Amino acid sequence: MAKGDFLEVVTCDEARRFIAQGRQAYEFKTKNAHKGPIFGPAYDDPGWLNRARKANLYAETVEAAQQCAKLEGTEIDGVVFLTDTARS
Repeated sequence: MAKGDFLEVVTCDEARRFIAQGRQAYEFKTKNAHKGPIFGPAYDDPGWLNRARKANLYAETVEAAQQCAKLEGTEIDGVVFLTDTARS
């Protein structure tokens, strides 16, 4: 995460609109916190992203994240995006 970035958590419906507008998700939050998040394309640690892809914990859309979460026995209940403070 770059300096000056903040996290914004939105609903899945809002996330679909953001993604359609070209924004990339940072991570998809699961209902079961013990399962952890599904990482999105805006997550900025290449090492973790590689591990997430191998573990089927990476997605670019809400629908793909829901499929990953279903394999983990949970579902997505929020999506995190980076918000640049310079845009605010």
